[in-house]
Order: sequence, then structure tokens, then C-alpha cells
Amino acid sequence: MCKLIDRYQTHNIRTFAPTRAAIDDFVAHKDEYMKRTVWSDPCRSWYKAGTQNPETITALWPGSTLHYMEAMAQLRIEDYEVKYEGNRFAWLGNGYSQCELDPTADWGYYIREQDDGEPLSLGARRRILTGHGTVTDNVGISFTGTGSSTSGSAESQAKL
Repeated sequence: MCKLIDRYQTHNIRTFAPTRAAIDDFVAHKDEYMKRTVWSDPCRSWYKAGTQNPETITALWPGSTLHYMEAMAQLRIEDYEVKYEGNRFAWLGNGYSQCELDPTADWGYYIREQDDGEPLSLGARRRILTGHGTVTDNVGISFTGTGSSTSGSAESQAKL
């Protein structure tokens, strides 16, 4: 959300709102996911609007907290209807970089010996974010359906 607010403040945006299609698709995905969880059991809950109906589950993310954090890290502007104040390209300004207007800035900042920028692919960014490959013996929940809960064993490592 902060990335959307930053874009709002710097890109001449008058209003933004999620599209009806994005809302409907998300709710359909959430409803399908919830069918496989404890929330589909017949019990009363605030999350079910005080009913026992499993189809009224509200205010829950369809996944884990880590899943939520990773999903929300990237702005999906395509899911929003955006209206601009005037010309949508006015944010381009006068054609000069802020770097060019700063007499103390290095105009060749992009020339370097090695690539130190953010990876372009989501998979590469996720590997850096999660520290992929840094844990050698992780005993936890198996999401594979194989029944093994020891993900650090040689057998499970071979399957990876």
C-alpha cells in the first residue's frame, strides 16, 4: 500500500481504487482457499459474520503470514483503476533527472564493476528475501503431502 501511496504522490494521480474485477477475483480465490481450512467447519465466528455459514468468511488472508508479506511486497497497479489530474505523463517534469540538478551528485552512478541492483525476477528477489539456501537442517511442516516432516534429511534434500 505504501508503494501505491508513493506513486499517488509522485505521478499526478487524482484517485485510485481496486477494480471490481480484481475484487471479485480475489474474493473467489479466498472463498475457494477457505474451503480447505478449519474456517469451513460449522461454528459461529466473527470471521463468519456471526453465522455458521462457511461461505461468509471475511477479513482473512488466504494463506500464511509469510505468504501475505511476499504477496504484498509488489505493487500490482493493474488491479487498480487510476485517474490522473491532468496529463498522466506530467510526472516526467522538465526532462532532467534530479541527479542532473544536484551539483554534488555523480552523473555516472550507474557505471560500476559489478551488478548491485535489485534482481529483475520475482524468484531471484524471493531467494534473497528469504535467505534461500542458508538453512541446512530445517525441521518443520511438510507441505509436500509425503508425510515426512524432516525437510533437512538427505532424502528430502535430494527431492529438492
